[in-house]
Amino acid sequence: MKVTLRQLEVFDAVATLGSVTAAADRLGMSQSAASSALTDLQIILKRPLFAHARGRPLQITDEGKRLFPMVRSLLSEVQDIERAESAPLEGRLVIGATAMVAETMLPTICVEFMRQHPGVEIRIEADSAAILFDRLSRFELETAVIEIFPDVEGLELIKWRTDELWLVVAPGHELADRGRLTIRDLEGLAWCSREATSNIAGRVRYLLHEQLGQFPVTFESTSNWAVRLAAIAGGGIACLSRTMVDNDVEVGRLVRLDIPEFKLTRALSLARPRSIWRNRLTQAFDRFLLERGDDS
Repeated sequence: MKVTLRQLEVFDAVATLGSVTAAADRLGMSQSAASSALTDLQIILKRPLFAHARGRPLQITDEGKRLFPMVRSLLSEVQDIERAESAPLEGRLVIGATAMVAETMLPTICVEFMRQHPGVEIRIEADSAAILFDRLSRFELETAVIEIFPDVEGLELIKWRTDELWLVVAPGHELADRGRLTIRDLEGLAWCSREATSNIAGRVRYLLHEQLGQFPVTFESTSNWAVRLAAIAGGGIACLSRTMVDNDVEVGRLVRLDIPEFKLTRALSLARPRSIWRNRLTQAFDRFLLERGDDS
């Protein structure tokens, strides 16, 4: 017997989804057919690719982990072979992003890309950088836009943009008309903030702690848009991406606090696995995204 593409598709789906049942559903097969394909593949290769333990999820073996990127690359290349190089781009892209990117600049870029390629559908999935890294390492995602982190084994990070963070308040806030301020002027005032485990919330606290100590967060949310709306409603000071609030500042819904001491930026990167073939669609979107970065 020889390895078949169907067997490799089943292996890829099981490795990504963690179960034969979920893989069968994705591939439109019966569970028994998917299980047989996976068993036949392991017999042909003469080694186990998954470990079974009673009462525990299916676990990919070290040999399965070694084969996973090769199989994913092969399947991507087969898809490209089946489609002529000159054929219009089509298909579905799933792009990971941290919340601030997903809620600001990325949707506009995606719509622009789909306008140029009408056969493409895009889904953005927002999550923490740690979860996105995990999904990238399992090849569940091929592209994510995140903040730059130290090198992560198996992942490539390409600098994309630098995002500036602003402190903003509602027009009726006591600091709104004060002109130039110092960090000390923020002492004792209420804040609207992302959750304490958010990267930006942690960096703001670190930056201000020496002069303010702990400051009161009276409104907290896992959504940047909720923090923005709370600030507009007069809930307190918020630290948000310039991309998210520059229009609010321009039309007067929010006021940017002028604090020369407060400088906070974050570097955004395109993150992708190093070891897999990227199909035409994914490569095209990567190029499109990077062309809209700081260095374009």
